[in-house]
Amino acid sequence: MPGARSAGFCRCGRRPSSPVVTASLFLAIFGGVLGERIREVGGVDYLAFILPGLLVMTTASQAAANASTSVFQAKNEGYIEDVLTAPLRPWQLVSAYMAGAVARALVAAAVIAAIAAPFAGGVAHPLHAAAALVLTSLLFAAVGTSVGVWADTFDQHSFVTALVITPLALLGGVFYSVRTLGEPWATLTRLDPIYYLVDAARFGFTGFHESAPAAALAVVAVAAAVAVTGSALLVGRGWRLKP
Repeated sequence: MPGARSAGFCRCGRRPSSPVVTASLFLAIFGGVLGERIREVGGVDYLAFILPGLLVMTTASQAAANASTSVFQAKNEGYIEDVLTAPLRPWQLVSAYMAGAVARALVAAAVIAAIAAPFAGGVAHPLHAAAALVLTSLLFAAVGTSVGVWADTFDQHSFVTALVITPLALLGGVFYSVRTLGEPWATLTRLDPIYYLVDAARFGFTGFHESAPAAALAVVAVAAAVAVTGSALLVGRGWRLKP
């Protein structure tokens, strides 16, 4: 699999345990410290309220980072030409890179969910929760693949994850309910696309939601299909891949 060489340790220095440690710290700090003050949001225990958002944030960042690193490393080390000469169609190459990214993202999310399970309780709608995380991983794995194709430098490669995905996730209602915000912050939060992923995942885990969960999943599915198609077209053209 093309993404296998960077699935465990990537050149950016991030180990597989880092997203688990980061999310665990968020749970301990926000769920433990703020949870004593906030207690509940919409009738949901605060730690259980923030867990779905942390899972979406972890899934999105890990899927995008792993896919982009795999492609970027192949370009940087010069073996991308070997990948491109394989008897595979562009969509198959993209699927291979995405598979490694999706697997890493979902494993990280599963470990975090297992750690938090004794404190956050059960899952209200398991299939909906799983669908939200799987679609999140597919969407951002496809985005990450396109970023890897586009990036010519390490700064470009890390830009999307560090300065786009993570800030959007933190501003997407992970730690708060949009109902508690005044204007213009409530409107700005609703303009954040990751907010709807967080809300869909939160419905799956707790039953609490502020938007239409089914509509959010449908939009993400369409966006993921568009992103995969775009990545396949870029790989097929060899843009920034072939000398």
